[in-house]
Amino acid sequence: MKKYITLRKAIPRDAAQIVDLYQSVYQGDYSDPMMSETARLRAALGRDDYYWIVASIDDRIVGSVVYQHTLTGLAKVFGAVIENDCRGQNLTERMMEFGYAQLRAIAHVEVVYATTRTVSSAPQKLTANLGYRKLGIFPNVHKTSGYETHCLTALFTKSAFDSRFTDFALHPRLRPLFEIVRRECGLPAIPDDWIPHTSAENFSRARSALELELIHAPRLTKRRFDEGKNTLVAQDHHTFFPFQEPNLLISSADQDVEVFCYFSQTDKHCVLIGIHDLCNAGFADIVEKASVILQDLGVRYIEFIIRADESEKIEIAMQAGFIPCAYFPAMHLIGAQRYDFVIFSRSYEILNFRNIRLEGINREYLNQYLQLWKKNSLEPEPACAA
Repeated sequence: MKKYITLRKAIPRDAAQIVDLYQSVYQGDYSDPMMSETARLRAALGRDDYYWIVASIDDRIVGSVVYQHTLTGLAKVFGAVIENDCRGQNLTERMMEFGYAQLRAIAHVEVVYATTRTVSSAPQKLTANLGYRKLGIFPNVHKTSGYETHCLTALFTKSAFDSRFTDFALHPRLRPLFEIVRRECGLPAIPDDWIPHTSAENFSRARSALELELIHAPRLTKRRFDEGKNTLVAQDHHTFFPFQEPNLLISSADQDVEVFCYFSQTDKHCVLIGIHDLCNAGFADIVEKASVILQDLGVRYIEFIIRADESEKIEIAMQAGFIPCAYFPAMHLIGAQRYDFVIFSRSYEILNFRNIRLEGINREYLNQYLQLWKKNSLEPEPACAA
């Protein structure tokens, strides 16, 4: 007899069962440590910015998917897991639809994004069926039992694109990537390309006496980050990354420069979440010196995002060896307008695409990434020469 599966919002007392489910399915290889720490997961279930959906048969939890959202109408959906004997029933799709409908009823969400695994084509097909648009690719973003490449997808309401900021010139190296996204999302053209002003010679000379050191103190890092949030999103900010909490700090001795990072000890994946620069040391110097420190720590992959209209920073990022791998239109609400962002990544290991399965234009994104990787790695020259 087929048992009836119910969908509901998870509550804190579900934490132990949810952890057991992830452990059973992923055998300890899931990259997010929250899914293996009962106390941390229980705390998340009690927070207002999480909307956690579970599927259950009687009192047994057999599926889980997570929504996390901000006050600016941005959400992400992640962590989908289904017990092995309950697969083949479109349960992930049902949980995502159920959660999105519930979330739209309680929060003004305009954009939801998800990353999809590429070990099979099923996750890519699932998000496409739900109306998610493909926005780019993260080559070798995680490493568990093997290297994993993920794809970025997002679901947009009409109001998100209606309030999108478009009065800017695009960096010329972003043009091919943007054109794929524009075709996928039906966006209007951005007619003019930005004219570079930062040469490679200036970049190489623009070095200060800035000295940074690593501070591995997660609670201190989190406190410093929370104290400086208002500054990080003001005019002197250099980057931000939603839905991540820092656990690693790179700082100058006087704390005038602070780089907030999330570092996964499991797979050596790192995200630059925010940069605090009170002494105007400059984006180029900070990123370069922080990257050296992180590489020495054993980080194998670094990722951060930059607003698409901040072309000087985009120029610097590419001259520092970072490659644009995804373009996210209307991502973040600032004032009354939603701004486009570019995701940059850098891998310190040999790229490995064995067993990768890509659907549709995700192949185009990979080809575009490889062209830029070749240009940056094998044919180094000033990015402004393109």
